[in-house]
Amino acid sequence: MSKKAFHVYNIIILLLLLSFNLLVLLAYGFGEGGMGVSQLVPIALSFVIWSVFYLIQFARSNKTWRISWFLVMLVFLYFWKTGVGSAFDRLIG
Repeated sequence: MSKKAFHVYNIIILLLLLSFNLLVLLAYGFGEGGMGVSQLVPIALSFVIWSVFYLIQFARSNKTWRISWFLVMLVFLYFWKTGVGSAFDRLIG
C-alpha cells in the first residue's frame, strides 16, 4: 500500500466518525435534557484519538508500522464508540 492509500483510508474513517458523531449530536438535540459538557467530552475525544493515531501512523515510513497502528486505531475507535467512551465519561463526570 502506498502513502496515499493510508491517507485515503484515514480520511474515510474520519468521515465515518464525523457522521456518527453528527448523529449523536442530532439525537441529543431531540432530547429534552439538552446537552452539557459531559456529553461533548466523548465526541471531542473521538476526534482527538483519531488525530493521535493518525500522527502515530505517519511517524515512520514502514508499512508494517502503519498497518498495525491503523488496525489498532480501528479497534480502539470501535470500542470507544460502542460504549467504553460512555463508561469513561461516567468515571470522570
